[in-house]
Amino acid sequence: MKTIYLKSFEKPAFASRVKTEEVHYPERWLGYCIGPALVAALYAAVGQTYLNVFYTDVLGLNALAGGLFLTLMPILSKIVDAVTNIVMGRIVDNTKSSSGKARPWVLISGPVMAVTAILLFAVPRGSWLITALWVTCSYNLFFAISSYTMYNLSNVCMVALSTRDGKARDKIAMASSIGFNMVPGLIISVIFPSLVLPVMGVDQTKWMIVMTVIALLAIPGTLLQYYFSRERITEEGEETEEDGSAKEVVSLKDQIKGCLSSKYWIMIILVLILYYLYNNLSVTSMVYYSNWVLGSYNDGYTLSLLNIIGQAMLGPGVLILWPLVSKIGKQKVYVAGSVIAVLGGLLGIFGARSLPMSLVALTVRSIGTLPITYVTLSMLADSLDHVEWKSGYRCDGFSSSVYSIIITVSAGVATGILNLGLSITGYIAPATEGIVSAQPVAVQNFLIICMYGVPMVCSVILFVIFAQFDLEKKLPQMKEEIAIRRQDKHEQQTEES
Repeated sequence: MKTIYLKSFEKPAFASRVKTEEVHYPERWLGYCIGPALVAALYAAVGQTYLNVFYTDVLGLNALAGGLFLTLMPILSKIVDAVTNIVMGRIVDNTKSSSGKARPWVLISGPVMAVTAILLFAVPRGSWLITALWVTCSYNLFFAISSYTMYNLSNVCMVALSTRDGKARDKIAMASSIGFNMVPGLIISVIFPSLVLPVMGVDQTKWMIVMTVIALLAIPGTLLQYYFSRERITEEGEETEEDGSAKEVVSLKDQIKGCLSSKYWIMIILVLILYYLYNNLSVTSMVYYSNWVLGSYNDGYTLSLLNIIGQAMLGPGVLILWPLVSKIGKQKVYVAGSVIAVLGGLLGIFGARSLPMSLVALTVRSIGTLPITYVTLSMLADSLDHVEWKSGYRCDGFSSSVYSIIITVSAGVATGILNLGLSITGYIAPATEGIVSAQPVAVQNFLIICMYGVPMVCSVILFVIFAQFDLEKKLPQMKEEIAIRRQDKHEQQTEES
């Protein structure tokens, strides 16, 4: 792939508002928390739960082709998504601009995300064929072809490229995780189910109005993230030769080889696969679980209680988590968190039909998932340092492609699994009039497995992985050796010139 020069970004209007070499509060909270939070609010509404509710309850697509359409469409679309993520990773690696290689694509993705998100809900009715084609095309436009792939991959790159200061990067990763988890969670998981869903019901026009407003948040979100961030590692000059010409980008084959040479990179990728798969399955099934197992359809309080009380620790838990990470290290915090998450899963299974027990179970589980929610991006960045230490070059583009593939593919697979299970167990979609008062016991049991059973099993596997993830204590020496190699290389190039 040829080098992509984004000359428009050389203009003063596109210059970063961050001028310091160290990471300070404006960059951390505006660029890595509030900006991404606005985009995450869109993804929380579209990518995790409510889009599927729109498909099943508003459009009634769960009946199309005996349930196969909603089972296969999200999964097959992720094959396209996997390819576009690899392509986007190469595009980022080959991008040259004074703004960096990832930041420009964050800015470009804003309006594209907004438009394609609106198309998801502007579905024509009448012909099942036209509806199915529109749903398939709009789904792939948003998730696979351009918008969210472009944003998410670039966003992941930015944390790893922000600085070589480990402590500063940990704080950036935590701020980014707060933006992507806690803030949109408060908006979408609390306000949405209690105030918005009961009003929207199964009226497509109301869904379009609400989702259009949320979709437009992507534009100011990406503006904040772009202008209040920097790629300090890209700015080190590693991307150019001594004569100022563009340095050849490490091939995809070599990046794959470099990543697979690091056992820590492989381990963190396994962690991400398991976490996003069970988290997407749990989050996507929660609306159905609250409607049909614990409460009544869109009652306005059951889902809100599950999110407010059951996930309350995701907020103040950050204040507890960071001192623990600083004191005892990320690995021990992760191991302890996995044990607590397993306990929460057990409580959920035994008390799944009781609202008070469910609230206790989700509270315990949310405490256990605090480390993986807020520190994983930092651990991915650490594993990339290990890859650089072993191979001699960075693999940000390929790693970000894999991360983005995991996020989007796991969402599609989780949605496909949920829709397949609902179809097999006999889910009855509510109509505009005469809403179903109950679902078959098989449907309810399946939703309990999605909510608690699968996350518990995955947490057991995560415990085993975290127990062996001892990279943290090796980082200081690794970074020192990387710095020495870079200095030696620079001196050698100076002598040769």
